[in-house]
Amino acid sequence: MHYHESTERTRLSGQLIPRGTQSGFSVAGISLFGLPFVAMGVFVMLIGSKVIAAQPGSVHAPYWVLTICGFLFFLAGLFLWSKAIRQYRAKRRHSAINSDTIAAEAMRDFPWNPRGFKPTRFGKALQTGASAVFLTLFLSVFNWWAFGAHGPLPLVIMVAIFDALLLLLWGNFILVLSRAIRFPASRIDFTRFPYLVGEPLTIRWQAQGISQPRAGSFTLRCVEEWWEVTAYHSNRSRRLVQEIAWSGIWELEAQDKFEPGKNYEFKFQPPIQALATRLSSLPKVVFWEFAVKLEMAGPDFVADYLVPVYASVENLADARV
Repeated sequence: MHYHESTERTRLSGQLIPRGTQSGFSVAGISLFGLPFVAMGVFVMLIGSKVIAAQPGSVHAPYWVLTICGFLFFLAGLFLWSKAIRQYRAKRRHSAINSDTIAAEAMRDFPWNPRGFKPTRFGKALQTGASAVFLTLFLSVFNWWAFGAHGPLPLVIMVAIFDALLLLLWGNFILVLSRAIRFPASRIDFTRFPYLVGEPLTIRWQAQGISQPRAGSFTLRCVEEWWEVTAYHSNRSRRLVQEIAWSGIWELEAQDKFEPGKNYEFKFQPPIQALATRLSSLPKVVFWEFAVKLEMAGPDFVADYLVPVYASVENLADARV
């Protein structure tokens, strides 16, 4: 294989998965913020299902539209509550670890398995499918407004564009699901826990169900993550940004033979000045991941594995001072 490194900062694109474990709000704050969404969602769903009678003339849309709107509010509240539960568990884990070793510091930051990392086989497919279902329900209301209620032409054009994007999202879901069905679970094994910034790093990777790929790469990368906020007049929006700070890449060459089921070792030498993992920090998160992409006949193999790369005890002490 051919190896090369890159220090050029580049942003990741596509369907990004936030890696940070903190939201910037307290557990109680997130829970209270989600409560009105759940309450309003249940109330509107009950009206839509005619369990609660609405005043005559007060409903200007089909009852199924009300039911969907209420369900979307309800899902938004449940999503916020799931964030609160995740943050509560992270807080409890952090409080339960009293040791000052570098391994303890890593466990306070993230619930690592010290032996290795194994992504859930259908996790990304479920996430993509949930996004597609949510957007389908959301756009169904606007489709009724644009086409069923004969909305204005600008609305019709805008909804048609979003419908096309929705088809692309469902196509991506089928692709991700086909990968999960085709390839059994894969994993990486850590040769030490945790790895230290600036020291040689070896990762053992194994996957089943892979035949000879046409091309491929095995990349260890250090990524900074944050939310970028933009404002236009009174409207504010934010988007997830993930930027590669350093990467080491092994690329398959034409003469390389790939043996299915074999353990492959990949060695890297991250720079001394590289950033250490900080999955529970704000406002910027730092994480390391081992990204594998193999081009094959049919669905390609694509998987990302989190890697625990932390600062040494001496560097941690200096940072605290």
